[in-house]
Amino acid sequence: MSQLDVSVIIPVYNESGRIRNTIRAVLGYFSQLGVSFEIIIVDDGSSDNSLQVIREECEADKEKVFFLKNRNNIGKGYSVKRGMMFARGEIALFTDADLSTPISEYEKLEHALLAEGYDIAIGSRSIPGSNVVVPQNFIRNRMGKLFGRLVNSLVLPDIVDSQCGFKAFKREAAHLVFHWQTIFGFGFDPEVLFIAKKHGYKIKEVPITWVNHFDSKLNPIKDSFFIGFELFKIRLKIMLGHYDL
Repeated sequence: MSQLDVSVIIPVYNESGRIRNTIRAVLGYFSQLGVSFEIIIVDDGSSDNSLQVIREECEADKEKVFFLKNRNNIGKGYSVKRGMMFARGEIALFTDADLSTPISEYEKLEHALLAEGYDIAIGSRSIPGSNVVVPQNFIRNRMGKLFGRLVNSLVLPDIVDSQCGFKAFKREAAHLVFHWQTIFGFGFDPEVLFIAKKHGYKIKEVPITWVNHFDSKLNPIKDSFFIGFELFKIRLKIMLGHYDL
């Protein structure tokens, strides 16, 4: 299969109300950017009609839009991993289906990779220059800050915002990092960043614009518990040498 400039991976779970507009927004943006690209939608066992909408969009543009279907609801991390391992782009970007980070912010990450020489560029909502247009509610905000402290103390002391769902990888880094990934839930981000650092890849946090969507699939109480559990699993794997070269 021929290589492309950019692969865009979008994990989807019950997003029938917006996935069509998201696909078309990404198509329109990269078409005008003038690069060769593909969009890889990974459906994580949706129970609504997301898959039907995705198939319709794939039929409308078979050369640019592809989809993978998980056998059931496994997790966002698993979906991103499948998309990353399938990707043909020299740069592989994953973004959330709600486009909380506008797709036009991609150029900031691309600049970090191609002009500044980083291997991985991650969107950050918490460093100088970031622009949070619509913030999270109080509970999600507090849970996010607590999780961030845990990430810093247990796994990634120098990453301010590991959880923003807008990350770009050079091809080599993507294939190695996601090959080693083992966490399949919402807590996969710290693991892939830790693996990247373990293998010597250079990571840059890039300030981005971000708009909270209040119908997010993330449950601030239940999912925070499971993400915390996944974080301790990562720490245990580190202690046991699971990620050692």
